[in-house]
Amino acid sequence: MLSLDFLAGFTIFMLALIMVVSMVPGLLAGLQSSGIDYDAVAYRTGVILVEDPGWPVYPSWELYGKAQKDEIQRMGLAVSKDTPNVLLSTKVERFFENTSKEDQDPFFTPEDYRSKVIFGDIPYSYNFSLNISHSDGTYGLKQAGDPLPPGYGYIRRVVKIKEPSVAEIDGSSRPEYIISNPSAPEWQTSTARNFTVRLNFSQLLDPSVSPAYRIDPRTEPVNVTITNFEAYLNITEPSMDATLHNVTFLKMDPTRPNPRFTRIPFSYDTIDPNLYTLHVNGTSDLHSLQPDVPVKSSISLVLKPAATSLFTLDQNSILDIRFNFDHDPPQTNITGTHLYDYNPVNITHPPLKTAVLEVAIW
Repeated sequence: MLSLDFLAGFTIFMLALIMVVSMVPGLLAGLQSSGIDYDAVAYRTGVILVEDPGWPVYPSWELYGKAQKDEIQRMGLAVSKDTPNVLLSTKVERFFENTSKEDQDPFFTPEDYRSKVIFGDIPYSYNFSLNISHSDGTYGLKQAGDPLPPGYGYIRRVVKIKEPSVAEIDGSSRPEYIISNPSAPEWQTSTARNFTVRLNFSQLLDPSVSPAYRIDPRTEPVNVTITNFEAYLNITEPSMDATLHNVTFLKMDPTRPNPRFTRIPFSYDTIDPNLYTLHVNGTSDLHSLQPDVPVKSSISLVLKPAATSLFTLDQNSILDIRFNFDHDPPQTNITGTHLYDYNPVNITHPPLKTAVLEVAIW
């Protein structure tokens, strides 16, 4: 009888001891010291920057102004989620915009970087740097954040940067845009000359083209440059310049019944570098889309994604950029439609640039 009582009591004692031992670590958990793995935070932040396009996607977060900045949830730099380590130049420019210490009104504040990139409950300090390799062998450094302390978490990623395509129409090598017979009745009775650059979104947004090489006017600028314009001038007239009356935008949806081009309402008479830039004859002067200025050598138009997003275009749309020259008598014999597409004869597609992204957290 004594042995049975002893065995039962010992068993109960052991069970109680086991329960107490298992509970002690939990009771002391709040008293234990723990360190922060800054390398892990830096790694996670680097993944967000180089593998995520950010949110919202369309319109993309980098197109938002200061008034809409609160709608930005993540500031990823990738072209798309399908192209890790390939960054979009427009996202990079916005991310590092106005980040110098001397700037009194930066676009993004330190709290924006913490809440939209780092995502930590702790107010981490940070330093983001992007060292870009240029074709001429030089490097360009972009930075945001504080100077590096003696110790910090760190990650480095080798990336590529996608830059926008350029349609360069050289008058000396593109004679197909010259009116073959200016004395024909249909040309003699008109004082206007029109030249069109056409973007067919169903071709540009072809899903079979990798996003790393896709031309997407919704997220990157449309750059149209006409050089050696003197080749298009009407040399039979005494004046050796033409007047660029205006630049207009027209769109069409071929999938609708009786499709036709309609002019897009736009502030054509307002200079807005956030939407577009127009330069004439290689000068730095900005012009509105109704410049009425003489053209002798070149025209350069950059239509930015912020403007394209206002046009309500989709994958079926066709966008025409129309240059209208008006002078009596006509001073230019330019005409025709230039296709902004993947044909290397029509556009120049810059190769991806190599860069190194470094993220430091402490």
